[in-house]
Amino acid sequence: MSESNSSRIEKATRQHVGATLTSEQIHELVKLADPTSTKGVYPSDCAYKRDEAGKLIPRGKTAYGDGVLEYLGPNSFKVLPTEQIVRRKPVVIKTEAVPAPTPVAPAARADTGKKKSAKKASQPPSAAKQKANLRQAVQ
Repeated sequence: MSESNSSRIEKATRQHVGATLTSEQIHELVKLADPTSTKGVYPSDCAYKRDEAGKLIPRGKTAYGDGVLEYLGPNSFKVLPTEQIVRRKPVVIKTEAVPAPTPVAPAARADTGKKKSAKKASQPPSAAKQKANLRQAVQ
């Protein structure tokens, strides 16, 4: 499995904690750390900014990756120490569980009466029954 943009940048910039780097410098560090990688490097996606209280927050509505860098200004990023990195919570897609059909007990099946025939009459015929009726009518 390939690494994310923020994890590649984090790995490449660990030796430069506290340094202010440009996006070109970060790009070069990532290429030096993994010369075989052909993926793009996007420092702005993993750069967070500080609010008035000094807390690191994503620059946009949502975070694109872990906050490995601090955005200082256009093309200026500070490498954050490990304890200040903001880890993004993984996205969990919740799907509704479809309950499994409960099997009908044999005793309940044995109780057939007018209720079952009334139920059949209220249901439209299935396609298989319609085709069978057509075959009989043709013969």
